[in-house]
Amino acid sequence: MSETITRIGRYEISRQLVDTALASVYDAFDPVEHKPVAIRVPRTTHQGAKELTRGLKHPGLMTVLSYEQSQGEMFVVLEPFQGTPLDSLIRKGRNMQPVEVLGLLRQLASVLDYAHAHGSLHGSLHPSSILLNDRNEIKVLDLGAYGTAGRGASPEQLLRAVHFLSPECIRDQPMDGRADQFSLAALAHAMLTGELPFSGKPLGVMFRIAYQGLERDAIRELPAAAQTVFQRSLSKRPADRYPTCGEMVETLASALLRTAPAPTRIASVAELAAAPSPAPAPAAAKPARSGVARYFSLEGLKYFGATFAVCALVLGAIFYFLLPKAPPKPVAVAPAAKSSPKAATPAPPPQAAPQAKAAPKSHTKKKEPEMELKPAEPVIH
Repeated sequence: MSETITRIGRYEISRQLVDTALASVYDAFDPVEHKPVAIRVPRTTHQGAKELTRGLKHPGLMTVLSYEQSQGEMFVVLEPFQGTPLDSLIRKGRNMQPVEVLGLLRQLASVLDYAHAHGSLHGSLHPSSILLNDRNEIKVLDLGAYGTAGRGASPEQLLRAVHFLSPECIRDQPMDGRADQFSLAALAHAMLTGELPFSGKPLGVMFRIAYQGLERDAIRELPAAAQTVFQRSLSKRPADRYPTCGEMVETLASALLRTAPAPTRIASVAELAAAPSPAPAPAAAKPARSGVARYFSLEGLKYFGATFAVCALVLGAIFYFLLPKAPPKPVAVAPAAKSSPKAATPAPPPQAAPQAKAAPKSHTKKKEPEMELKPAEPVIH
């Protein structure tokens, strides 16, 4: 269909939102229901697309309102969405901030894992198939419409899509959710480095994707753990990639932000109902101590006193060994004899110090004869 069309079926076309190698998406108005809608006109006829997307409801997917035909050509009526293609943000040489990139990747991984869990596959995810509004909310287009580009696709549209195709898509091999993971990793590479992981002309790009390894020149500035994530998610063999897109994105986030990945799970209603209720608080709970009393308990004072005593002993020992010792008292020496002005005669050899006199022999003191005192006789006159 021409880009200048003004009506598809009963719907009035106002402007073209997206024009990719797989489909064109238009803003439109339904005059019967009196509401705005979006119209997707595919370039390819993929019979399974209608069945693959039936019943899928996710915040990152444009809800399908109906499948209709006009002049023998099928088109899809979608919910309206005000946004622009993601490729308007991805320009060569422009590096986006890791936090911004991870926010978009988490939304995309959630959409893709949801689709894979319900048996659907994108197969040709690329920036032009992703709409982004001013609140950084994404909508994924072309889900379930994987296949070769149809009629009317320009070489530029083909080139934009080829850069993000998986090796198994190029080799025409069976694909699963890991093919979308390859495309998501290529998109992350372009947003973080400003460079496509596989560049060149379409045929050269397809050969490099299918048979050559990833060059590290563009990702050399990223942490080594992030380089490992790209090496694994852009592997030629699907078995070497991560099990899910979400696991790949969270591993990349932990590598870029240097944080440990923290997987979370939403508890079911049954688990919440089975969870034990919290115990009631005691009736007379002691009030919590505040201020200094909260920090200086009895045990704390004991430890503080012991620590203070040990520190005092150590400091005392240090000062004892570092402080200078008192000098020894001088010994009194006899003054030397004055030397004669004449030629000094050689000093006589020093005589041996006189030996100490032997202690006198002890002798017993002679006893004086005892005089016998006789009483005086009385004198008679």
